[in-house]
Amino acid sequence: MGRTQVRWGRLGALFGLASVVVTLLMGAAGADAGPRQTPVPRVYTVRPGDTLWGIAARFVGPAGDPRPMVDRLIRLNGVRDAVIRPGQELRLAP
Repeated sequence: MGRTQVRWGRLGALFGLASVVVTLLMGAAGADAGPRQTPVPRVYTVRPGDTLWGIAARFVGPAGDPRPMVDRLIRLNGVRDAVIRPGQELRLAP
């Protein structure tokens, strides 16, 4: 890999980090703007072939670590032995 590719990779990572920081700052600035609403729990319906790991990986994205999401899915839904069935609805957030 050439130096230019590494440099562009670092610039891309820096741009991504800056985007996250700006987004968080904008969210924090608007947090006190109005009355708080209770977030609606997001629900995912299990499809044939789904696993907890696959569902978690889909929601955290390629750069995220699915392990905390797997733990959250297990805790929120009372999943035992990582067994899920097609058609089962899983809460994704409290």
